[in-house]
Amino acid sequence: MNFSDKIVTMIPLDILWTEHNEIQARREAYLTSNDVSELLKRSAVQFVVADVGNKLKWIDEDQCFDFWKTEAALHIANDVLKIHLDDFSDNYAYIASHWMGNTTAPIVLLEKIH
Repeated sequence: MNFSDKIVTMIPLDILWTEHNEIQARREAYLTSNDVSELLKRSAVQFVVADVGNKLKWIDEDQCFDFWKTEAALHIANDVLKIHLDDFSDNYAYIASHWMGNTTAPIVLLEKIH
């Protein structure tokens, strides 16, 4: 399979991948914005954005704090069962989840709902 051309076809995701290969990781838990904030207090995280019809977007770890402040923190849905897009600027939200695997930084997947 050519991972460099792979796009997100459905949410929720079962696997994560880069341009080169599948990542050996699994979803551990869904996160609230407070949960993500607590993770960021301990270390940098690897944000990954999943948006149906697009490739996975991996945010550089050195950009994670800026990405959190300017984009992600404003759009995290704290209750994944009750998402009202009108409550979010630009009418989209992220469902955040923590993935564990063979990575140096914690992975926070943001699945975009719009």
